[in-house]
Amino acid sequence: MIRRGGWDFPGFPGEDYPPPASITIAGREVKAGDRVRLHPKKGRADVFDLMLDGKTATIEVIHQDFENRIYLVVTADDDPALEQMQMDKRVFPGHLFFFFPEEVELLEDP
Repeated sequence: MIRRGGWDFPGFPGEDYPPPASITIAGREVKAGDRVRLHPKKGRADVFDLMLDGKTATIEVIHQDFENRIYLVVTADDDPALEQMQMDKRVFPGHLFFFFPEEVELLEDP
């Protein structure tokens, strides 16, 4: 079992590449808890991704699939359910979004 960003990811037989704790984007280390601005690719994006274009989000976990593609699992900063999710210490279904590293812009540290 791999624990990242408060989430448990089961291990799988033959899993050689566990998800990284951090990655590098535009020369900066990125990890769970960092804030980004979302810019989904127009050819890959669905309607939900397009609604998030330009919005800020927080990286909850970095995920790696079986084809070794890296995804940033984010929650939108202006999600109306965010306060309730923080109080319950869980994320409601439908409130996590997956973006490739090249689809995000890092925000400067506050």
